Amino acid sequence: MTALRGYWDDLRLENTSHSSYLSLQRMSGSLTENNAIQAHHTLGPLLREHRLRRELAILYPTLAILGLSGTAIAAVWTAWRWLFAFNNYGAAAIWRWTTPALLTALGFASLGILGLILTWRSRGFRINLHTLGMVYRRGRYKEKLLWNQIQHVHTSAVSYGFSNIAWGAKTILKIHTSDGRQLHLTHALTDMNGLVEFIKSQVYPGLLEEYRRKYNQGDPLSFGPLILTAKGVQREDQMLQWEDLGRISLGRGMLSLETIDGQRIRIPAHRVPNVEICTQLIEHLRSRQGANHSVNTKKQL
Repeated sequence: MTALRGYWDDLRLENTSHSSYLSLQRMSGSLTENNAIQAHHTLGPLLREHRLRRELAILYPTLAILGLSGTAIAAVWTAWRWLFAFNNYGAAAIWRWTTPALLTALGFASLGILGLILTWRSRGFRINLHTLGMVYRRGRYKEKLLWNQIQHVHTSAVSYGFSNIAWGAKTILKIHTSDGRQLHLTHALTDMNGLVEFIKSQVYPGLLEEYRRKYNQGDPLSFGPLILTAKGVQREDQMLQWEDLGRISLGRGMLSLETIDGQRIRIPAHRVPNVEICTQLIEHLRSRQGANHSVNTKKQL
């Protein structure tokens, strides 16, 4: 929500120059493929870079080395026990003597394979943030995005611990673009919270302006299962009128809306695209439309 503070105060209907500039930015998202590729080469100067966390860069190859080394040692141990059992007790005792060592070898082999996979997948993993967009790199794979190509941003934070005691959390960021591409960024990156806030600060102002324009044209605003209309917030057959809307809260992974007469909508936050923008819009429209309803003025952002 910090990335949204003050944005509404900066949006003015009479600010035609700002609207024209944003319109030109939106038009660039509909360029031909050739022009889009050329635009990707002009992302502007590099502002920030987020790489794989140092502890993970050390952990993954360490797992591979320990796993492969343990597999080799366990394999030698298995062979020795096999020969010992065969020479001293005969073929009937081989499996009983070699099974523990064989299971140990398989366990180390699984650990080594996991370490190799993680090391391979994380090679060259980093995010470069520029003034006009971002670059996602993982090995030879590279994806470039302009900020105005991003339509939906999903964030989720998962805490882990025991009972009511949490000793850690991980943040996941999912980005959806206008041309159907998706990127998943996880806590494996350095300063994940800072990365999320920076991306939101670049994307949300343009999205807010786009939502404002659509609403003023009379179009409903869709946020996944929630639809914001001139009358209120709708979810399937349930409608909460603006003038009746009371408590609005976003926390613990849930978006909750409640009217003064007790009607309620509760929905997991991860199901609502751009949930922070949605919450900000609902709060703004509730206060604005509630005031407009009392004086019978025209509903407009």
